[in-house]
Amino acid sequence: MSSDPYMNEDDYNLDPVGAASTNEHDDDSSVEEEDHSDDESIHEEADGDNEGLLSYLFDKDSLKQHSFAILVAIIATIISYYHLLPNDTSSYAMQEPIPLETKRTRSKPLKPTISHHHHKYKRTDHLMFCPPTGSEIGKGGSEIISKSLQDTNVDANLHLFQFNFPKEYTDLMNDYFLADESMDDEYTQMLKSDEYAEMTEHEQFTCLIDSTIELSHKSTVPMSGIAYKQPHVSTFYKEDAKPKVTSVKLALKNENEKEDMKPVSLTYTGFTAKFINLSTNTMNLFWDGKNKPKFRARIEPFESFTTVTLPGNSFYMAPTYDKEHAMERWTLTADDAVVAYDAIGNDDEVFLSLSKEYKKLYEMQKLNLKFAQEYLVTTKRLWLSAFPRPMPMHFMWEAEYFGQEHHVISNQSHFIRMPPVQEAMKHLDYADYDAMVEKRQKDETFVNLKEYRQDGPLELTLKVASVAPRVFECENFLSDVEVQHLIDMANVYNMTEQQKDGKRRLPKTSGYTNAWLRREMSPIMDAIYHRSADMMKIDESLLRHRNEHEHSELNTHHSIAEATFLTKYSVDQGYIPRSDSTQTSIRNRYQPNRFATVMLFLNDISEDEGGDTVFPLAVNAKNHDGVRITPKKGKAVLFYNMLPDGNIDDRSQHSSEYMLSGEKWLGSFFVWDPIID
Repeated sequence: MSSDPYMNEDDYNLDPVGAASTNEHDDDSSVEEEDHSDDESIHEEADGDNEGLLSYLFDKDSLKQHSFAILVAIIATIISYYHLLPNDTSSYAMQEPIPLETKRTRSKPLKPTISHHHHKYKRTDHLMFCPPTGSEIGKGGSEIISKSLQDTNVDANLHLFQFNFPKEYTDLMNDYFLADESMDDEYTQMLKSDEYAEMTEHEQFTCLIDSTIELSHKSTVPMSGIAYKQPHVSTFYKEDAKPKVTSVKLALKNENEKEDMKPVSLTYTGFTAKFINLSTNTMNLFWDGKNKPKFRARIEPFESFTTVTLPGNSFYMAPTYDKEHAMERWTLTADDAVVAYDAIGNDDEVFLSLSKEYKKLYEMQKLNLKFAQEYLVTTKRLWLSAFPRPMPMHFMWEAEYFGQEHHVISNQSHFIRMPPVQEAMKHLDYADYDAMVEKRQKDETFVNLKEYRQDGPLELTLKVASVAPRVFECENFLSDVEVQHLIDMANVYNMTEQQKDGKRRLPKTSGYTNAWLRREMSPIMDAIYHRSADMMKIDESLLRHRNEHEHSELNTHHSIAEATFLTKYSVDQGYIPRSDSTQTSIRNRYQPNRFATVMLFLNDISEDEGGDTVFPLAVNAKNHDGVRITPKKGKAVLFYNMLPDGNIDDRSQHSSEYMLSGEKWLGSFFVWDPIID
């Protein structure tokens, strides 16, 4: 994603680089290339007496034809532009967007900040080769973790578990520690040489060496890893935690019922499958569809790919030059969904023939698979991230039981009056943000365009809608004015292509209006992102592009938030369960991923219209369909795509039920950890 907010108007009609797709996997169409080799040539040779290449310019008949063609083109352009605008001519969205101003320079740098985000990042954090003290492994783990990390805000469901680290990967672990210390973000030094020039002096690696010597007769040494263990479903229901006591007999009965409470069997049985290409060749992944193989992904050497699928589905990897030749085939189940095509195997001769770079990448993926095996045994969850992966750097709200509430105070109060179009549609640049930040440093209550907003701070209430995954509803997150602004912006920047017959034919996963709305595109959009940062307890500046003076300790000035994708669903439109998480290259030290999703509902939908947002894998004891959320105008939904231990939360899959009638306006954007990829 570009860090330059000074963009041409045409750039806003494009899908932004870095705004990754939301993994919609139901497009079964295939595009066949047309063969024009036998077509007759449409070019004819010029007649004999040619007066010159530019002679047509002085031909009156030709000049008239060209003038007429230019006039038609201008009229068509005007009609096409106004076709994208809403029907309500009273809306300010009918106005042409205000052109961007000339770049402005800062008069002085901002004051130093106290935030240290990326410089603190270490991929090897939370790897403990030194024996833990104070408690047994697996008991009181969160206390040990807090003490080790000097962090009291550690999730109570994080535990230490013992991973049998294979000693053959000791040199690789040394490389990981050194890459963190030298901030070798793309592993350039690590992959281009057999080893770093020195050995790390990190305390944990020193303990690894000591254990290797002490346990010379064993092939592994103990390592304490951090894993999230989901609590029992009985703790999800606060009303059942303390039953009303009318008699001793009744109290005992209620306690027994609570102990016997079990999660219901869910109707939806989908899961995320991960495919790893352990070969030196690029491979194509195919799904065995009902009628013919369906191409799913092209996987580069030693990289991986994930997709949502169902039990019993079959996949295979094939060379890029022959889709019929299956090098390896898998029929997947939920317990066996992380698979690898390993062309090297246990053949030492083949391994030694690899380049230095490929040897390292192969070992990185093999160690990751070893960790995944023991993580699955410990947590009953698939390891979908890449080892090592530390805990997320961002704050995560607790979700202990259904209905639990958290309260947040935000200075980003509601817009209750629409500013004039010159203000409402004004694009913000670095100078605007510099000015706002400087004013906030002088006045904590400063808000932009205060005269159009509600007086005083805004209290937001997050209510737990699901415990696993962690999903929160926030009523009245948007005001009516802000909702209308988003819809107007979506109509102005609508990217939906119109067909020649005037109809817009789209797959069922897409709406009739689709627009990417960036934070800097208006002051109201800026306020929504800032309010979202407050809701998530994340520094708001991380959700926008920063100048070189602001947060200069960070490795990047990019925003960690994507643009808001706003769409309108009509009858028979929606999407099947999907995951917002992604797979990052094994070469990326940060291993970034979509940490959280913020959904914005822009209209009310009745029960008989459909359109509910459903989390079909949400653990509960009452509903076989998981957890559903009914859209309500102004409501926001926050959910996490990652677990507190850094793994991808596969239970965060979500769907939008198909509309039976009416329409559904939905906006959503993603926040990454620790950086955007």
